[in-house]
Amino acid sequence: MALKQDILSILENMRGKAVSGQQLADMLAVSRNSIWKAIKSLEKEGYRITAVTNKGYMLDSDNDILSKESILAQLDDKYKQNDIIVLKTTTSTNSEAMKMLQDKKIRHGTLIVSDEQTQGRGRMGKSFFSPKSGIYMSVCLCKDIENISDVMIITPAAAVAVRRGIEALTDKDAKIKWVNDVYLGKKKVCGILTQADIDFESGKAGTFIVGIGINFVEQDFPDDIKDRACALFEGKPDITRSQMIAKVYSELLQLTDNLADHSFMEEYKSNSLVIGKVISYTISGQAKKGRVEDIDNNGGLIIDEEDYGKRMLTCGEISIKSADGEWI
Repeated sequence: MALKQDILSILENMRGKAVSGQQLADMLAVSRNSIWKAIKSLEKEGYRITAVTNKGYMLDSDNDILSKESILAQLDDKYKQNDIIVLKTTTSTNSEAMKMLQDKKIRHGTLIVSDEQTQGRGRMGKSFFSPKSGIYMSVCLCKDIENISDVMIITPAAAVAVRRGIEALTDKDAKIKWVNDVYLGKKKVCGILTQADIDFESGKAGTFIVGIGINFVEQDFPDDIKDRACALFEGKPDITRSQMIAKVYSELLQLTDNLADHSFMEEYKSNSLVIGKVISYTISGQAKKGRVEDIDNNGGLIIDEEDYGKRMLTCGEISIKSADGEWI
């Protein structure tokens, strides 16, 4: 098993380039026959590895099997020592992270990724459609935080990280719907769910689990969301999921390294879907409408209500009225 993973690591780091069997054998101090057997085993698992005459073995550039090795190959050295866990299937990556937290097996920067989720969850107890070929990831942030305003910006930081990833790796112009959704046009492409472990004795939040679900390739969406959901790619993607995961992960760790620095909120605001728009929402069981004037540096919506005046909204679900009168 170790030899196969070592070979995969080399091929991932040289993706699209050939490396000879003899080179692999010399690098790993094993026989050419051992290399050949390991390559055949990887091919049985679905890896597309081309044998190039007189050059060696090459992992196809568009091979999109999630693995620890495929993600590590895309990360800067400063993140390569972090714990990375890749699963074929799970109820949800956030649930896996919570189990690890309870067992005290979690470290700052732990990344959990799964090929699919059987019980993906969104905010307010909603389900999140999570079939194979999507991106389902949870990032664990171990922070000792007393200032509630620093807690509030973790989800906006994740939204900015996702938007940066999409901007860097595709030609898509993603926008943010307060507080935790990323949209392409009028359709949702990503949802974010942040959970916190609270120490009730000290009143401090110590560990945050940031779950991110991205619709990567076009799916047969269920009837109840097919008109409101979209994917990054309708046809064959020109990037891999591992590339996007590594980019979003790196951006999120960078943005949350110093939570007292809220400067990225300007980027959040400049890519917001809601500023200047009429929105609907619920306060104490009552349906309300108002126009969003601004988003403050702690992520709160500043709303002008006709029957109330100015209001600050710090949590909840909203719907936005678009220019042509639709609600999204």
